[in-house]
Amino acid sequence: MDIASRPRPMQDQTPGNRSATPHPYTRARLNDLVRRIEAALRSGDRALQSQLVLQSAELLTKRWSRLPPPDKPAFDGLLVTLCDQIDRAARRTFAERLAPLRLGPPRTSQALARDASIDVAAPLLTGCSSLGDDLLAELAASGSDGHRRAIAVRPTVTPAVTEVLLRHGDGRIAARLLDNPGARFSEAGFSDLAAHSERTEAVTLRLALRPDLPPPDRPALLDRTRRRAAEALVSDLGGDRAGADRLLAQAEETLGRPVAEERLARFRASLDVIGGRFSGARRGPGASQLERWVTLNRIEDGLAAIAHAAGLPLAATVAAFDAPSPAPLAAILRGLDHPWPVTKALMTQRFGGTVPVGAAEEAWDLHRRLQPGTARRLIRFAAMPLLCAAFLPEADTAEPEDRP
Repeated sequence: MDIASRPRPMQDQTPGNRSATPHPYTRARLNDLVRRIEAALRSGDRALQSQLVLQSAELLTKRWSRLPPPDKPAFDGLLVTLCDQIDRAARRTFAERLAPLRLGPPRTSQALARDASIDVAAPLLTGCSSLGDDLLAELAASGSDGHRRAIAVRPTVTPAVTEVLLRHGDGRIAARLLDNPGARFSEAGFSDLAAHSERTEAVTLRLALRPDLPPPDRPALLDRTRRRAAEALVSDLGGDRAGADRLLAQAEETLGRPVAEERLARFRASLDVIGGRFSGARRGPGASQLERWVTLNRIEDGLAAIAHAAGLPLAATVAAFDAPSPAPLAAILRGLDHPWPVTKALMTQRFGGTVPVGAAEEAWDLHRRLQPGTARRLIRFAAMPLLCAAFLPEADTAEPEDRP
Protein backbone atom coordinates (compact mmCIF):
# COMPACT_ATOMS: atom_id res chain seq x y z
CA MET A 1 0.00 0.00 0.00
CA ASP A 2 1.77 3.12 -1.19
CA ILE A 3 0.46 5.64 1.30
CA ALA A 4 3.98 6.70 2.24
CA SER A 5 4.56 8.00 -1.28
CA ARG A 6 2.36 10.97 -0.46
CA PRO A 7 4.06 12.55 2.55
CA ARG A 8 1.91 15.64 3.01
CA PRO A 9 -0.36 15.46 6.10
CA MET A 10 -4.07 14.95 5.48
CA GLN A 11 -6.09 18.11 6.09
CA ASP A 12 -9.51 18.41 7.67
CA GLN A 13 -11.97 18.31 4.78
CA THR A 14 -15.08 19.22 6.77
CA PRO A 15 -17.20 21.64 4.65
CA GLY A 16 -16.84 25.16 5.90
CA ASN A 17 -13.57 24.41 7.66
CA ARG A 18 -10.61 24.88 5.33
CA SER A 19 -7.97 25.54 7.97
CA ALA A 20 -4.68 23.70 8.00
CA THR A 21 -5.49 21.90 11.26
CA PRO A 22 -4.25 18.31 10.77
CA HIS A 23 -6.32 15.21 11.37
CA PRO A 24 -5.90 13.35 14.65
CA TYR A 25 -4.71 10.68 12.21
CA THR A 26 -1.98 12.37 10.17
CA ARG A 27 -0.51 10.62 7.18
CA ALA A 28 2.49 9.60 9.27
CA ARG A 29 0.22 7.99 11.86
CA LEU A 30 -1.80 6.22 9.17
CA ASN A 31 1.38 4.95 7.55
CA ASP A 32 2.56 3.73 10.93
CA LEU A 33 -0.76 1.93 11.48
CA VAL A 34 -0.48 0.28 8.07
CA ARG A 35 3.09 -0.88 8.77
CA ARG A 36 2.05 -2.36 12.10
CA ILE A 37 -0.90 -4.17 10.49
CA GLU A 38 1.36 -5.63 7.81
CA ALA A 39 3.87 -6.72 10.45
CA ALA A 40 1.13 -8.29 12.55
CA LEU A 41 -0.15 -10.21 9.54
CA ARG A 42 3.33 -11.57 8.88
CA SER A 43 3.86 -12.50 12.53
CA GLY A 44 0.52 -14.28 12.98
CA ASP A 45 0.14 -12.66 16.41
CA ARG A 46 -3.65 -12.86 16.95
CA ALA A 47 -3.68 -10.64 20.03
CA LEU A 48 -1.77 -7.91 18.21
CA GLN A 49 -3.99 -8.27 15.16
CA SER A 50 -7.14 -7.86 17.27
CA GLN A 51 -5.64 -4.77 18.94
CA LEU A 52 -4.90 -3.23 15.55
CA VAL A 53 -8.44 -3.94 14.38
CA LEU A 54 -9.75 -1.80 17.24
CA GLN A 55 -7.31 0.99 16.37
CA SER A 56 -8.46 0.79 12.76
CA ALA A 57 -12.08 0.94 13.91
CA GLU A 58 -11.35 4.17 15.75
CA LEU A 59 -9.87 5.62 12.57
CA LEU A 60 -12.76 4.46 10.41
CA THR A 61 -15.56 5.64 12.68
CA LYS A 62 -14.00 9.08 13.06
CA ARG A 63 -12.18 9.78 9.83
CA TRP A 64 -12.97 7.32 7.03
CA SER A 65 -14.96 9.86 5.03
CA ARG A 66 -11.99 12.26 5.18
CA LEU A 67 -9.27 9.88 4.10
CA PRO A 68 -7.91 10.80 0.66
CA PRO A 69 -9.90 8.80 -1.92
CA PRO A 70 -6.76 7.27 -3.52
CA ASP A 71 -5.82 5.71 -0.16
CA LYS A 72 -9.17 4.13 0.62
CA PRO A 73 -9.17 1.02 -1.65
CA ALA A 74 -5.73 -0.12 -0.50
CA PHE A 75 -6.53 0.39 3.17
CA ASP A 76 -9.90 -1.35 2.66
CA GLY A 77 -8.11 -4.34 1.11
CA LEU A 78 -5.68 -4.48 3.99
CA LEU A 79 -8.57 -4.52 6.47
CA VAL A 80 -10.22 -7.41 4.63
CA THR A 81 -7.00 -9.41 4.96
CA LEU A 82 -6.74 -8.50 8.62
CA CYS A 83 -10.34 -9.58 9.31
CA ASP A 84 -9.54 -12.98 7.83
CA GLN A 85 -6.94 -13.48 10.57
CA ILE A 86 -8.63 -12.25 13.74
CA ASP A 87 -10.98 -14.17 16.02
CA ARG A 88 -14.76 -13.92 16.04
CA ALA A 89 -14.97 -11.60 19.05
CA ALA A 90 -12.69 -9.07 17.36
CA ARG A 91 -14.62 -9.33 14.08
CA ARG A 92 -17.84 -8.75 15.98
CA THR A 93 -16.45 -5.64 17.66
CA PHE A 94 -15.17 -4.33 14.33
CA ALA A 95 -18.56 -4.97 12.68
CA GLU A 96 -20.34 -3.07 15.44
CA ARG A 97 -18.09 -0.08 14.84
CA LEU A 98 -18.58 -0.19 11.06
CA ALA A 99 -22.37 -0.61 11.12
CA PRO A 100 -23.30 3.05 11.84
CA LEU A 101 -21.08 4.43 9.06
CA ARG A 102 -23.04 5.83 6.14
CA LEU A 103 -20.11 5.21 3.79
CA GLY A 104 -17.68 2.73 5.30
CA PRO A 105 -14.98 0.63 3.67
CA PRO A 106 -17.08 -1.35 1.16
CA ARG A 107 -15.04 -4.54 0.81
CA THR A 108 -14.58 -4.88 4.57
CA SER A 109 -18.26 -4.19 5.28
CA GLN A 110 -19.35 -6.75 2.69
CA ALA A 111 -16.89 -9.36 3.94
CA LEU A 112 -18.13 -9.02 7.51
CA ALA A 113 -21.78 -9.06 6.36
CA ARG A 114 -21.03 -12.37 4.62
CA ASP A 115 -19.36 -13.79 7.74
CA ALA A 116 -20.59 -17.30 8.54
CA SER A 117 -21.04 -16.27 12.18
CA ILE A 118 -24.30 -14.38 12.58
CA ASP A 119 -22.82 -12.70 15.66
CA VAL A 120 -20.39 -10.94 13.33
CA ALA A 121 -22.74 -10.34 10.40
CA ALA A 122 -25.82 -9.17 12.33
CA PRO A 123 -24.71 -5.62 13.23
CA LEU A 124 -24.12 -4.85 9.56
CA LEU A 125 -27.11 -6.74 8.18
CA THR A 126 -29.56 -5.11 10.56
CA GLY A 127 -28.47 -1.52 10.17
CA CYS A 128 -25.60 -0.72 7.80
CA SER A 129 -26.98 1.63 5.14
CA SER A 130 -24.06 1.11 2.77
CA LEU A 131 -24.98 -2.50 1.94
CA GLY A 132 -26.72 -2.67 -1.42
CA ASP A 133 -29.75 -4.69 -2.39
CA ASP A 134 -27.67 -7.06 -4.54
CA LEU A 135 -25.63 -8.15 -1.53
CA LEU A 136 -28.68 -8.38 0.72
CA ALA A 137 -30.53 -10.49 -1.83
CA GLU A 138 -27.48 -12.73 -2.21
CA LEU A 139 -27.32 -13.33 1.56
CA ALA A 140 -31.10 -13.75 1.79
CA ALA A 141 -30.76 -16.61 -0.66
CA SER A 142 -27.49 -18.22 0.44
CA GLY A 143 -27.11 -17.22 4.09
CA SER A 144 -28.43 -18.89 7.21
CA ASP A 145 -31.79 -18.24 8.83
CA GLY A 146 -29.90 -15.97 11.21
CA HIS A 147 -28.74 -13.84 8.27
CA ARG A 148 -32.28 -13.71 6.94
CA ARG A 149 -33.69 -12.70 10.32
CA ALA A 150 -31.18 -9.86 10.56
CA ILE A 151 -31.99 -8.57 7.07
CA ALA A 152 -35.74 -8.76 7.80
CA VAL A 153 -35.51 -6.13 10.56
CA ARG A 154 -33.54 -3.51 8.62
CA PRO A 155 -35.11 -0.04 8.76
CA THR A 156 -35.92 -0.38 5.07
CA VAL A 157 -36.32 -3.64 3.16
CA THR A 158 -37.14 -3.19 -0.51
CA PRO A 159 -39.62 -5.39 -2.40
CA ALA A 160 -36.76 -7.02 -4.31
CA VAL A 161 -35.17 -8.18 -1.05
CA THR A 162 -38.42 -9.22 0.66
CA GLU A 163 -39.20 -11.45 -2.31
CA VAL A 164 -35.94 -13.36 -1.83
CA LEU A 165 -36.40 -13.55 1.94
CA LEU A 166 -39.89 -14.99 1.53
CA ARG A 167 -38.78 -17.54 -1.06
CA HIS A 168 -35.90 -18.84 1.04
CA GLY A 169 -37.12 -18.17 4.60
CA ASP A 170 -39.67 -19.89 6.80
CA GLY A 171 -42.79 -18.59 8.51
CA ARG A 172 -40.80 -16.85 11.23
CA ILE A 173 -38.99 -14.79 8.60
CA ALA A 174 -42.33 -13.86 7.02
CA ALA A 175 -43.75 -12.86 10.42
CA ARG A 176 -40.68 -10.75 11.16
CA LEU A 177 -41.07 -8.92 7.86
CA LEU A 178 -44.74 -8.27 8.57
CA ASP A 179 -43.76 -6.77 11.94
CA ASN A 180 -41.34 -4.39 10.20
CA PRO A 181 -43.03 -1.14 9.10
CA GLY A 182 -40.08 -0.49 6.78
CA ALA A 183 -40.57 -3.72 4.79
CA ARG A 184 -42.35 -3.29 1.47
CA PHE A 185 -43.89 -6.03 -0.62
CA SER A 186 -44.49 -6.46 -4.33
CA GLU A 187 -47.42 -8.32 -5.80
CA ALA A 188 -45.24 -11.43 -5.93
CA GLY A 189 -44.27 -10.82 -2.30
CA PHE A 190 -47.90 -10.79 -1.19
CA SER A 191 -48.41 -14.02 -3.10
CA ASP A 192 -45.51 -15.58 -1.17
CA LEU A 193 -46.93 -14.25 2.12
CA ALA A 194 -50.24 -15.91 1.29
CA ALA A 195 -48.39 -19.20 0.77
CA HIS A 196 -46.68 -18.81 4.17
CA SER A 197 -50.04 -18.06 5.79
CA GLU A 198 -51.32 -21.43 4.60
CA ARG A 199 -48.67 -23.09 6.77
CA THR A 200 -48.18 -20.64 9.63
CA GLU A 201 -50.94 -19.11 11.71
CA ALA A 202 -48.74 -16.27 12.97
CA VAL A 203 -48.36 -15.06 9.37
CA THR A 204 -52.11 -15.26 8.74
CA LEU A 205 -52.87 -13.06 11.74
CA ARG A 206 -50.32 -10.41 10.80
CA LEU A 207 -51.17 -10.42 7.13
CA ALA A 208 -54.83 -9.76 7.88
CA LEU A 209 -53.86 -6.52 9.65
CA ARG A 210 -51.97 -5.06 6.66
CA PRO A 211 -53.70 -1.94 5.29
CA ASP A 212 -51.93 -2.53 1.95
CA LEU A 213 -53.15 -6.13 1.63
CA PRO A 214 -54.74 -6.63 -1.81
CA PRO A 215 -58.51 -6.64 -1.16
CA PRO A 216 -59.12 -10.00 -2.88
CA ASP A 217 -56.76 -11.68 -0.38
CA ARG A 218 -58.62 -10.68 2.79
CA PRO A 219 -61.61 -13.10 2.52
CA ALA A 220 -59.19 -15.98 2.00
CA LEU A 221 -57.41 -15.15 5.27
CA LEU A 222 -60.68 -15.06 7.18
CA ASP A 223 -61.73 -18.36 5.63
CA ARG A 224 -58.34 -19.88 6.53
CA THR A 225 -58.68 -18.72 10.14
CA ARG A 226 -62.21 -20.09 10.34
CA ARG A 227 -61.10 -23.43 8.90
CA ARG A 228 -58.34 -23.78 11.50
CA ALA A 229 -60.74 -22.97 14.30
CA ALA A 230 -63.48 -25.25 12.96
CA GLU A 231 -61.17 -28.26 12.63
CA ALA A 232 -59.84 -27.78 16.15
CA LEU A 233 -63.37 -27.36 17.55
CA VAL A 234 -64.70 -30.45 15.79
CA SER A 235 -61.82 -32.45 17.22
CA ASP A 236 -62.38 -31.22 20.78
CA LEU A 237 -66.16 -31.58 20.56
CA GLY A 238 -65.97 -35.20 19.47
CA GLY A 239 -66.94 -34.64 15.84
CA ASP A 240 -69.83 -32.24 16.51
CA ARG A 241 -69.50 -30.04 13.43
CA ALA A 242 -72.87 -28.35 13.98
CA GLY A 243 -71.80 -27.43 17.51
CA ALA A 244 -68.53 -26.05 16.16
CA ASP A 245 -70.39 -23.92 13.62
CA ARG A 246 -72.67 -22.55 16.34
CA LEU A 247 -69.73 -21.55 18.51
CA LEU A 248 -68.00 -19.84 15.58
CA ALA A 249 -71.09 -17.85 14.66
CA GLN A 250 -71.85 -16.98 18.28
CA ALA A 251 -68.34 -15.78 19.04
CA GLU A 252 -68.11 -13.69 15.86
CA GLU A 253 -71.48 -12.04 16.51
CA THR A 254 -70.75 -11.39 20.19
CA LEU A 255 -67.29 -9.86 19.81
CA GLY A 256 -68.54 -7.60 17.02
CA ARG A 257 -71.49 -6.34 19.04
CA PRO A 258 -71.31 -2.56 19.69
CA VAL A 259 -70.86 -1.34 23.27
CA ALA A 260 -72.11 2.08 24.35
CA GLU A 261 -69.33 4.62 24.78
CA GLU A 262 -70.49 5.59 28.26
CA ARG A 263 -70.09 1.97 29.35
CA LEU A 264 -66.63 1.66 27.80
CA ALA A 265 -65.53 4.86 29.53
CA ARG A 266 -65.71 3.00 32.85
CA PHE A 267 -62.94 0.66 31.71
CA ARG A 268 -60.48 2.93 29.90
CA ALA A 269 -58.56 4.12 32.95
CA SER A 270 -58.14 0.52 34.11
CA LEU A 271 -56.85 -0.50 30.69
CA ASP A 272 -54.25 2.29 30.76
CA VAL A 273 -53.02 1.15 34.18
CA ILE A 274 -52.96 -2.53 33.19
CA GLY A 275 -51.11 -1.75 29.94
CA GLY A 276 -48.43 0.16 31.83
CA ARG A 277 -48.09 -2.44 34.55
CA PHE A 278 -48.02 -5.60 32.48
CA SER A 279 -45.93 -5.87 29.33
CA GLY A 280 -43.61 -8.25 27.54
CA ALA A 281 -43.87 -11.87 28.61
CA ARG A 282 -45.95 -10.87 31.65
CA ARG A 283 -49.10 -9.69 29.92
CA GLY A 284 -51.50 -9.77 32.85
CA PRO A 285 -52.09 -10.76 36.46
CA GLY A 286 -52.02 -14.38 37.51
CA ALA A 287 -55.21 -16.37 37.86
CA SER A 288 -55.41 -15.99 41.65
CA GLN A 289 -54.99 -12.21 41.48
CA LEU A 290 -57.54 -11.92 38.68
CA GLU A 291 -60.03 -14.03 40.64
CA ARG A 292 -59.47 -11.83 43.70
CA TRP A 293 -60.12 -8.65 41.72
CA VAL A 294 -63.35 -10.06 40.33
CA THR A 295 -64.50 -11.35 43.71
CA LEU A 296 -63.92 -7.86 45.14
CA ASN A 297 -66.10 -6.47 42.35
CA ARG A 298 -63.18 -4.84 40.54
CA ILE A 299 -64.79 -5.71 37.23
CA GLU A 300 -63.18 -2.81 35.38
CA ASP A 301 -59.71 -4.01 36.37
CA GLY A 302 -60.56 -7.63 35.66
CA LEU A 303 -61.96 -7.11 32.16
CA ALA A 304 -59.20 -4.67 31.27
CA ALA A 305 -56.63 -7.27 32.33
CA ILE A 306 -58.34 -9.95 30.24
CA ALA A 307 -58.49 -7.70 27.16
CA HIS A 308 -54.82 -6.77 27.51
CA ALA A 309 -53.63 -10.35 28.02
CA ALA A 310 -55.67 -11.73 25.11
CA GLY A 311 -54.81 -8.87 22.75
CA LEU A 312 -58.48 -8.06 22.29
CA PRO A 313 -60.19 -4.68 21.91
CA LEU A 314 -61.74 -3.50 25.15
CA ALA A 315 -65.17 -3.29 23.49
CA ALA A 316 -65.02 -6.93 22.37
CA THR A 317 -64.13 -8.11 25.89
CA VAL A 318 -66.90 -6.07 27.49
CA ALA A 319 -69.34 -7.36 24.87
CA ALA A 320 -68.37 -10.95 25.74
CA PHE A 321 -68.96 -10.22 29.45
CA ASP A 322 -72.33 -8.59 28.76
CA ALA A 323 -73.59 -11.29 26.37
CA PRO A 324 -76.51 -13.51 27.47
CA SER A 325 -74.44 -16.60 26.63
CA PRO A 326 -71.22 -17.09 28.61
CA ALA A 327 -69.59 -19.13 25.82
CA PRO A 328 -67.45 -16.36 24.22
CA LEU A 329 -66.18 -15.16 27.61
CA ALA A 330 -65.49 -18.73 28.69
CA ALA A 331 -63.53 -19.29 25.45
CA ILE A 332 -61.41 -16.16 26.05
CA LEU A 333 -60.57 -17.31 29.57
CA ARG A 334 -59.84 -20.83 28.36
CA GLY A 335 -57.54 -19.34 25.72
CA LEU A 336 -55.67 -17.60 28.55
CA ASP A 337 -55.50 -21.00 30.28
CA HIS A 338 -57.13 -19.68 33.46
CA PRO A 339 -58.66 -22.27 35.81
CA TRP A 340 -62.40 -22.71 36.21
CA PRO A 341 -62.76 -20.56 39.41
CA VAL A 342 -61.85 -17.44 37.41
CA THR A 343 -64.65 -18.07 34.90
CA LYS A 344 -67.05 -18.90 37.71
CA ALA A 345 -66.20 -15.68 39.57
CA LEU A 346 -66.83 -13.58 36.46
CA MET A 347 -70.13 -15.30 35.77
CA THR A 348 -71.22 -14.70 39.36
CA GLN A 349 -70.60 -10.97 38.89
CA ARG A 350 -72.23 -11.00 35.44
CA PHE A 351 -75.46 -12.60 36.64
CA GLY A 352 -75.66 -10.78 39.96
CA GLY A 353 -74.75 -13.57 42.36
CA THR A 354 -76.87 -16.46 41.09
CA VAL A 355 -75.70 -18.02 37.85
CA PRO A 356 -78.49 -19.69 35.83
CA VAL A 357 -78.02 -23.44 35.68
CA GLY A 358 -77.99 -23.49 31.89
CA ALA A 359 -75.32 -20.80 31.67
CA ALA A 360 -73.14 -22.52 34.25
CA GLU A 361 -73.40 -25.84 32.40
CA GLU A 362 -72.61 -24.21 29.04
CA ALA A 363 -69.52 -22.48 30.39
CA TRP A 364 -68.30 -25.55 32.27
CA ASP A 365 -68.77 -27.76 29.22
CA LEU A 366 -66.61 -25.44 27.13
CA HIS A 367 -63.97 -25.14 29.83
CA ARG A 368 -63.82 -28.91 30.19
CA ARG A 369 -63.80 -29.85 26.52
CA LEU A 370 -61.82 -27.15 24.74
CA GLN A 371 -58.04 -27.18 24.67
CA PRO A 372 -56.52 -23.70 25.25
CA GLY A 373 -55.15 -23.69 21.69
CA THR A 374 -58.61 -24.45 20.29
CA ALA A 375 -60.18 -21.66 22.32
CA ARG A 376 -57.55 -19.24 21.03
CA ARG A 377 -58.30 -20.18 17.44
CA LEU A 378 -62.00 -19.65 18.03
CA ILE A 379 -61.40 -16.15 19.40
CA ARG A 380 -58.84 -15.30 16.68
CA PHE A 381 -61.47 -16.01 14.04
CA ALA A 382 -64.10 -13.96 15.87
CA ALA A 383 -61.71 -11.02 16.32
CA MET A 384 -60.26 -10.93 12.80
CA PRO A 385 -63.12 -8.83 11.31
CA LEU A 386 -62.26 -6.26 14.00
CA LEU A 387 -58.71 -6.05 12.53
CA CYS A 388 -57.37 -7.62 15.68
CA ALA A 389 -54.77 -10.40 16.01
CA ALA A 390 -55.86 -12.07 19.25
CA PHE A 391 -53.43 -14.26 21.19
CA LEU A 392 -50.59 -13.32 18.85
CA PRO A 393 -47.71 -14.28 21.24
CA GLU A 394 -49.14 -17.80 21.52
CA ALA A 395 -49.22 -18.08 17.73
CA ASP A 396 -45.57 -16.97 17.60
CA THR A 397 -44.49 -19.73 19.98
CA ALA A 398 -46.40 -22.46 18.15
CA GLU A 399 -44.76 -24.84 15.74
CA PRO A 400 -43.30 -22.88 12.80
CA GLU A 401 -45.18 -24.96 10.26
CA ASP A 402 -48.64 -25.04 11.76
CA ARG A 403 -51.47 -27.29 10.80
CA PRO A 404 -53.66 -25.69 8.10
